Amino acid sequence: MTKYETAILFHPELPEDRRKEFLAKIEGIVASFGGEILKQDDWGIRKLAYPIRKTPNAFYTFLIYSGRRGVVEEVERNIKIFDDVMRHMTSRVEFEIKPAAAEPAPEEGSPPAESGGETPGTPLPADDAPRA
Repeated sequence: MTKYETAILFHPELPEDRRKEFLAKIEGIVASFGGEILKQDDWGIRKLAYPIRKTPNAFYTFLIYSGRRGVVEEVERNIKIFDDVMRHMTSRVEFEIKPAAAEPAPEEGSPPAESGGETPGTPLPADDAPRA
């Protein structure tokens, strides 16, 4: 299934329960298209670069979801119907969502990864070789 990211800017005075109710409706729409919400990221109220409808702030929410064909059209149709959405934008994403897990520690016997700026395949100078 294809993954999509939708950024939604809600009116800052929208009550939290109405916003959560709307996002639950969006989750139901995505589920009806055989998809799921992979991540929901609420950024809270942020200042806009320019006022929209004479409002200098908005509540930012980002949704990453997957679904079959037609899910984006239905999600955007419902976003357009909801009056308290100031702006929205959907894009297709190509990356994998990884759970927030710590990276595994390097093994004891393995050499540390080099980040000296050399390109792969370039031999390193030997210690006894004269340097220019």
